[in-house]
Amino acid sequence: TTTFTSNGSAGGTFTSDTPAVATVDAATGAITPVSAGSSLITYTVTGTGGCANATATRTVTVTNSNTWTAGAGSTSWTTAGNWSCGVPTSTSDVVIAFVLTGIYPIIASDVSINSLTINSTAILSVTSGFDLSVTNAIVNNGGTLTIENNANLMQGGTSNINTGNIVVKRNSSALMRLDYTLWSAPVSGQGLYAFSKYTLPNRFYVYNTATDLYNNSLVGFSFDSNNFEYPSPLVSPLGVNGIDNANVLFSTGKGYLIRVPYNHPTTPTVYNGIFTGVPNNGDISTAVSSVAVDNNNGFNAVGNPYPSRLNVWNFIDGNANITGPLYFWRKTNTTAASTSYATLTKTAYVANGAVGGDTGAGFFPTSQDLSTEPNWVINIGQGFIVKATSGSTINFTNSMRRSLNADQFFRNSQTTNTASNGLYWLNLIDNTGVYSQMAVGYSGAGTVDFDRGIDGENINQEFYLTSLIGTGEYAIQGRPSFTSTDIVPLSYKTVVSGNYSISIDHTDGLFTDVIQPIFLKDNLTATEHDLQTGPYSFTSAAGTFSNRFEIIYQSQLGTENPTFTANNVIIYSQGNDFVVNSGAIIMSTVKVFDIRGRLLVEKTGINASQVSISGGLANGVLLVQITSEDGAVVTKKVIR
Repeated sequence: TTTFTSNGSAGGTFTSDTPAVATVDAATGAITPVSAGSSLITYTVTGTGGCANATATRTVTVTNSNTWTAGAGSTSWTTAGNWSCGVPTSTSDVVIAFVLTGIYPIIASDVSINSLTINSTAILSVTSGFDLSVTNAIVNNGGTLTIENNANLMQGGTSNINTGNIVVKRNSSALMRLDYTLWSAPVSGQGLYAFSKYTLPNRFYVYNTATDLYNNSLVGFSFDSNNFEYPSPLVSPLGVNGIDNANVLFSTGKGYLIRVPYNHPTTPTVYNGIFTGVPNNGDISTAVSSVAVDNNNGFNAVGNPYPSRLNVWNFIDGNANITGPLYFWRKTNTTAASTSYATLTKTAYVANGAVGGDTGAGFFPTSQDLSTEPNWVINIGQGFIVKATSGSTINFTNSMRRSLNADQFFRNSQTTNTASNGLYWLNLIDNTGVYSQMAVGYSGAGTVDFDRGIDGENINQEFYLTSLIGTGEYAIQGRPSFTSTDIVPLSYKTVVSGNYSISIDHTDGLFTDVIQPIFLKDNLTATEHDLQTGPYSFTSAAGTFSNRFEIIYQSQLGTENPTFTANNVIIYSQGNDFVVNSGAIIMSTVKVFDIRGRLLVEKTGINASQVSISGGLANGVLLVQITSEDGAVVTKKVIR
């Protein structure tokens, strides 16, 4: 029993069967909180003064309300004089009631509070690099709350109890004119066209799972041509800065491919994305489809729905109906030969060399503790592709959210899931510098078969280097704990004949510091090359090749000289000429005959493994006869 002594004319003593958290004025009956906390308390009060033996029950809500007063004339959140009850704590119910001209609260450190109310005309901002964590609701009654780029708004609970709009800023990476980004809104109520009003309306896309293609007509815009501006060289009806009469909104958890504005610079420049709406919170289900036009598993464009980062591992583990890998649009539109997507699993992230095309400038795990999972995150506003195997939804929960502040999305050289005992990245590069990347990792979690969430299927179609699981091509493969007898078959595709190289991008674990050799075995030329010593250069015709290369970790070569066969020779066109490459075999002579056996061209004294042939070459079937320096002769047919 807690005793309160009266201090008014009514006299008497007041008792309560709950711990003391308030004082009671005997004269007025007023109950005043004296400690922090927010709870509903029922007091049974017995009067022993002028109203002896009279009893009454009083119910009171004891809160820890704390109002911004700007009393210190400072914008600092942590200045006690700015608050009615000192600097707010995690149990504070904060009210931003009004602000003085130019003096409004700015959060420049990590802040945790219980609830937040922003009154009309009031202002609050969260500085880049910091977090605002709110246990319960955010109520905006007409004021302004801004979450700056690389800041986070964290919340709890399973439902969204927020009301009123906030502003969330998210910068893209450095993009060039005609480049695209996959965006996803962290708020509800944001107009899709209003997000980028100087992007042409026919350059907004949703992903159509049924056709496995991006589609503009399904977006649903409706425009009155009178609402458009037509700056040169645009032509009606492809205007900009119009009004979408259909008011198509970002759908929560869905990804949208959007091109930068028509007047975006041609040099890499950040696009400053601004979202306005009610902040998303709680459990969110996003519709997906698992059936594509070929009755295969369906690809879907989804995205981070929160105004905070999203943990990669938790998202993959929380959605068993996706194959596991996440695919991020990463493409500079002027380099058509480059692959469109970067791939991410719990094993690794593989890039594709694009300067832009994503949202943000870096993606990396921040934890280097081998005993914990990586803190890999999907940034605010980021859309991505998943492949659904069943069900009609994927799910996002507050438990997947993370309060990391780095500008984490993509960078060219990625770090690793440090739980592995060995990991390396290989690049296939053409003579213009365009490359495709793959990764192989070893850990106790992997097997030689497909492992959900660990292996990442290749979805790039024009130019790629992958490893194989059976006949399946994978941009990322996790394998069991490392043994030096392991063999990893590779596959690659090129769309033009020419010179290429395969090289190590970077390594982790036992492959670091060239401790463990990584041999690239070329079955066409019967050679091995330790990639730890440098790139391997080779010549290839156009096509897909699943038997030429494999990775080994122990040399398999004996002392015998390589056998010279037609399979060792690659011939491809280069303008009006063609190139003959014999791999590891040194050529002495090349002769070119037509189908009737007439000698058209002869080149002698070559003393090299590659030579260019020109002059006197007719179109049609040609026979190329190659003689090695030790006198072996092979003939290969060429069609020009």
